[in-house]
Amino acid sequence: MLGHLLPRPFRRSAGRSADAAPLRRRYDSASGYFAKSSTPEGSTLAALLTDNPILRLDHDRFGFRTYVEQLHEIVANADTLPVTVGVFGPWGSGKSSFMRMWQDQLAFAPENRALWFNPWKYDQKVEVWAALLQSLLAELATEETAARKATRLASAATWLALRLGVGASVSLATGGAISAADVAAGAQQLAATNADYYRELNRFEIDFAEAVAAYLPPEGRLFVFVDDLDRCTPAAAVNVLEALKLFTGDARCVFVLGMDYDLLVQVVAGRFGGDVTVDGAAYLEKIVQLPFFLPEISFAEIRRSVAEHVADLADHDPFWTLVRTGFGNNPRRIKRFVNVLTLATSVLARDASPAGARTDLARRMQLARLLVVRSQHRPFFQHLLRNPGAWQALLEPQSRRGTDLQAFAADGELLRLLGAETASGGPALPPTAGEVSRLLTTVRLAAPPATGS
Repeated sequence: MLGHLLPRPFRRSAGRSADAAPLRRRYDSASGYFAKSSTPEGSTLAALLTDNPILRLDHDRFGFRTYVEQLHEIVANADTLPVTVGVFGPWGSGKSSFMRMWQDQLAFAPENRALWFNPWKYDQKVEVWAALLQSLLAELATEETAARKATRLASAATWLALRLGVGASVSLATGGAISAADVAAGAQQLAATNADYYRELNRFEIDFAEAVAAYLPPEGRLFVFVDDLDRCTPAAAVNVLEALKLFTGDARCVFVLGMDYDLLVQVVAGRFGGDVTVDGAAYLEKIVQLPFFLPEISFAEIRRSVAEHVADLADHDPFWTLVRTGFGNNPRRIKRFVNVLTLATSVLARDASPAGARTDLARRMQLARLLVVRSQHRPFFQHLLRNPGAWQALLEPQSRRGTDLQAFAADGELLRLLGAETASGGPALPPTAGEVSRLLTTVRLAAPPATGS
């Protein structure tokens, strides 16, 4: 399927230069960060991190570039098309960034074209497979040499939508590329005769391949990036996968699907559930010719990418141990945590209560610990809301603990999060009940209840 891999040297376009430094307070869309704003000297506040994907190869922070270039090299030399590539990774692992960087890689091969499709935007509004198909046809129609065939294909697609009961909603798929009038006319023709439309549908694959060929320069390929497929309803996700096989034929296309492999396997099995046993993994193997499991981003890379946003905690190793314990190597979850901590720190800084002998660093560590506990140890967090003294009591010798804490005392990870062990080997000074109450107030003001974070 993929043919022999022929080396192709990597060349940077001569006209492409490095981005200038972003303006202060301006959002840098390529890097996914807001530029630092000016703050009073000594302030612990930092710029917020966005969840936007990395858009440029030059802004790679996670070590993806080598994999992007290698994967593109393999696909670019595939001798049989279409090819479907699965970019697999769990939620928040960087799939969108990887795919956007691949899209940027196409700038070095001007004969190729790219279309980006987010199926979850259409889920529960129109049939997602119809939205994908119409988006493809709308893109083909932008090239004069392919416009005629694309229009003819749109008629066949409208017929198919009507046969499947989609109706007028198909016009929403591309903001009216297929109008309500087109759908109405199609309905009339459908009522008059089905024979012509059956013949049109039987030629759909051939016509689509010819339209793609007319749209592309010689030797070019149409890369279709389908992101966040696993955010759709099970029915919509499976329908998109099936549409890729049913309608694209031998077109010169490369479909790149970003999805959570394990979740999609469950979705497929559930979609065809009932009395029929379906192997979700085997089903995906029939759709995806080239599976690529996203490499886990090293924690060191994530730390470097967000360190400047945690101010005085940047070089504090216990903080990073806490972060890794709570959120692993998932960049999205870590960025969300850092943003919440930044906001909570701002709220805490306005607390006029005396800090006692604790430094600002110690208070921020306590706040960070509480945020991780709220996310990862909900029962104990709920217990703290009722009994703020439980934090201090849990770190007391066993003989001095209350019976209501025995279950929590058996949780070694929780004890470490609360500061039972520090880098120096001894326990951290636990916050008093009054301090915990203030921290809880800060968390309630700065961050809503955690839901799966």
